[in-house]
Amino acid sequence: MGVRGWRLRYLGVFLLSAATLMFQISYTRVLSVALWHHFVWMVVSIALLGYAVSGVLLTVLPGLREMDLDRAMTTLTVAFSVSIPLSHAALNIVPFDPSRLSWDRLQLLYVAVYYVIFSIPFVLSGLVVTLAIEKSGERVNRLYFSNLTGSALGSFLVLFSFGPLTGSGVVVLSAILAGVSALAFTGLRNRTARVVGCWVVVLLVLLPFSSSLLPIQISPYKNLMAALRYPGARLIDTKWNAFSRVDIVESGLVRYAPGLSLKYEGEIPGQIGIIVDGDDLKAITEYDGDPSSLTFTEALPASLPYRLRVRPRVLVVNAGGGLDVLTALHHGPAKITAVEANPLIVESMRGDYAEFSGAVYLDEMVEVVVAESRSFVRTSADEYDVIVLPMVHGASASSTGIYALSENYLFTVESFVEFMGRLSDDGVLCVTTWLLPPPREDVRITSLAMSALEAMGVADPSGHIAAIRSWGTITYLIGRSPLSAEDTAEIREFCREMGFDIVHLPDVEPSEVNVYNVFPEPFYYNLIHEMLNAEDREGFYESYLYEIGPTTDERPYFSNFYRWDRLLETYESLDGRWQPLVEGGFLVPLALIQALILSLAIVVLPLWGRIGMRTRGPPLLLAYFFCLGLGYMFVEMALVQRFILVLGHPTYSISVVISSLLLASGLGSYLSGRVEPGRLRHRLVLLSVGLLIPLYGLLFSDLHRLLDIPAQFRIIAVFIVILPLGILMGMPFPIGVRMISEANRESIPWAWAVNGCASVLGSIAPSILAFQLGFTSVFLCAGAAYLVNLVIISLYDGS
Repeated sequence: MGVRGWRLRYLGVFLLSAATLMFQISYTRVLSVALWHHFVWMVVSIALLGYAVSGVLLTVLPGLREMDLDRAMTTLTVAFSVSIPLSHAALNIVPFDPSRLSWDRLQLLYVAVYYVIFSIPFVLSGLVVTLAIEKSGERVNRLYFSNLTGSALGSFLVLFSFGPLTGSGVVVLSAILAGVSALAFTGLRNRTARVVGCWVVVLLVLLPFSSSLLPIQISPYKNLMAALRYPGARLIDTKWNAFSRVDIVESGLVRYAPGLSLKYEGEIPGQIGIIVDGDDLKAITEYDGDPSSLTFTEALPASLPYRLRVRPRVLVVNAGGGLDVLTALHHGPAKITAVEANPLIVESMRGDYAEFSGAVYLDEMVEVVVAESRSFVRTSADEYDVIVLPMVHGASASSTGIYALSENYLFTVESFVEFMGRLSDDGVLCVTTWLLPPPREDVRITSLAMSALEAMGVADPSGHIAAIRSWGTITYLIGRSPLSAEDTAEIREFCREMGFDIVHLPDVEPSEVNVYNVFPEPFYYNLIHEMLNAEDREGFYESYLYEIGPTTDERPYFSNFYRWDRLLETYESLDGRWQPLVEGGFLVPLALIQALILSLAIVVLPLWGRIGMRTRGPPLLLAYFFCLGLGYMFVEMALVQRFILVLGHPTYSISVVISSLLLASGLGSYLSGRVEPGRLRHRLVLLSVGLLIPLYGLLFSDLHRLLDIPAQFRIIAVFIVILPLGILMGMPFPIGVRMISEANRESIPWAWAVNGCASVLGSIAPSILAFQLGFTSVFLCAGAAYLVNLVIISLYDGS
């Protein structure tokens, strides 16, 4: 094959890799809508498992490797292109739903079916790349460069594709890119090229109709589907952007007034549901433009701060459909600033639903800012008398624990410090969340508030905190200064008028609590009183059944309150219901065990003894590729989770971080052609990576400083931060391929399989470490994996 032939192969691998990553990342969004956000890890692990299986197949079926390379790559790439829409359609038919795990044992079978169907496209893609790597010889650095840079392009293109194409459209676009990749492998000269070209044309014709031809089947237990089951309900509109699907619904389910007083006898205005990713339900409230008509807001616990501060300057965070904005408007503020990160919601409020909502987002009293809230508050020079944080999430989500795997950088100590730093001297931070008996997530706000106040130099946080509860919510007021006697008197009066229960005041008496919405015991008062007055606070947190200590940017899992050392007690506290344990923090360790078993069964056992193991070299080199896969994925997953804080959403972080890391690694792969395997430069590369990764982990403790950079420049900043590390991390793999090729060329597919197996484990294990020990521990382990390879290289030279 001449130079032109290899250039077309490079192009084909580039486009194939772009299609593969586009499909993989698009499915993180598809499953976030169809199921829940925490199935992102499943997409990554299945994709990597598919790559591992491709190496196994090439090892146990050597006939595949004896086929004409271009013919094999063309056939497999066409199969990959066809498998993308077919697997999407098949997954919509499989009735897998985690909400049914507690009573439907068939769900365990459906999980396995899901794994198999979804892995098929990645097996086919992996076969093509593995074949190309095996046949590339000394060109492996350029081939791997094409693989990594193509993957970078695909992961970045996703950001711009969802808006015009929707989720199903991006899936079809992935298939189109794969078809164009197959065209490159044909050489553009034969009859096969014409057949492949016709397939690409068919996909292009179908692309505008992809949403109706390949609809996303959403779990019937998500709020969107529940809302549409109401008589007369209808779906008004659906919009997509890079990180969300927003549905507008008209339904009897939509009655959004968190904690509304049971003493309120009036009517709630009409509401239209605004639902993000099929489950996060908020409402657009009908409003006639007259603030005095909003009397129902007086019966909401979120109206309390306006009883304490006259004509306040108000900041509403994650304003959504505007209920908190209406509450503030009714009480006569000096000014309202509403921050909302999702432009689709703001566009809806200012556009199609402006008349229904009384044009509240166009009101001269309301300044609406489309921005990530922590970035906004860090760069804003304004002070506020009242800052309102949003509900953490829906009540149903809280009770099942499905957000335990989600990072939440809004509810961390550092975040609370930043928000309270923008309060005026007598300003208050207002936080409302759902009651969650037995108390756990709802009282965690107390530990966050105490830690944040102490970080600001407050000696006695108790005097700065007030808490009240309704029948279903708990509301905290956290003052920058101690709450005055006038403040506490007004809070008592408000609770008497509305039938809310006092949970904590600086001067509260036990006789004042648990009066209106009566529990058998004053659980919340007792627990918060103990938290505020514990001499050994850390010991108190450790003795409690659930994890209620403060979350930080290092460990931002606000909704992860399960603890392995209290598993049986937790199970009993949930009345014998194990489903919340599976959906919550215990899901990841179970997934790791599952991945380990699958890796051993699929990768190790079928291969053992098939390739010459008589010498010490090949096993050591396989261990080398295992450490590379583990270390690389540890870094990738930790970077994705850490940069959510900077980029504002998991999808942005997944796309930008992976594309930046892969592009930088591609450059490293290209440069690796100058490095001799096993020699000094090779060892220096491994040493540099092994030391640099932990350094990154330590430096990322100040990652929040990147929020000071304007949003439009943050992607560039992320790339610059990742570039040096990514270049070095891209070098060891192609160097290792050359090294194992010299030792035993037939071992290359196995090395690919072992690397994929380690990558599967490396995509899950970091979450466990981050839960328990924080992100720094993940970087330390990743660095150790590369340093272990230094030892492996030394042993290999001595064998």
